[in-house]
Amino acid sequence: MPKHNADSIADALRKRICLEPPTASPVLHEQTLAIEFGVSRTPVRQALQRLAYERLVEVRSGVGTVVSPLDEARRDDDIKLAFALLRVAAEIEGDRPLSVEVNTYINALERQVSAADTIDLETNFTIRATSLQMITDEMSNDILGEALKAALWRLFRWRMAEAAAAPSGIDGRLREVMARMAAATRVGTMRALLEAQHQSPATP
Repeated sequence: MPKHNADSIADALRKRICLEPPTASPVLHEQTLAIEFGVSRTPVRQALQRLAYERLVEVRSGVGTVVSPLDEARRDDDIKLAFALLRVAAEIEGDRPLSVEVNTYINALERQVSAADTIDLETNFTIRATSLQMITDEMSNDILGEALKAALWRLFRWRMAEAAAAPSGIDGRLREVMARMAAATRVGTMRALLEAQHQSPATP
């Protein structure tokens, strides 16, 4: 079994956080996580720092590192912010062409989603996380990319909660978004790809 590093630990914790109820705020103990992943505390600390930068966790004085809870009263604002940043990113990134790698990967993900009879929560998360990472990695503006990543993780946590609450565990928006993203690859610009993520905040 390959040894964990900061990247794989961060990936595992992102998944854990997104599959938990959005109001949960468990404490993440470095030593406990180090034992769980079979590593020293250094890669755990690096992973937690990365998640803090993405606003998935926060450090509280006298408590430690905790999962950042989502406030139901701020849900609509969280969604509006994510969409606003997508619009800004689309304007700034403009007509810069997509890489072949992103084009290929998005179409592969869309085929996977459209061919599936059902989409379980773990697959839902994996596809969302993969597409988020691809989009933000592709952006030329690092500052905007990091801000967008934090906003989209918050949005995705709400979406995962909605998917978990559905009897089938399927988030229909995932199919819609992936279809729009695949269509955007035929336009071939960052503007089209970022605009494909957008839905009206009035119907989240």
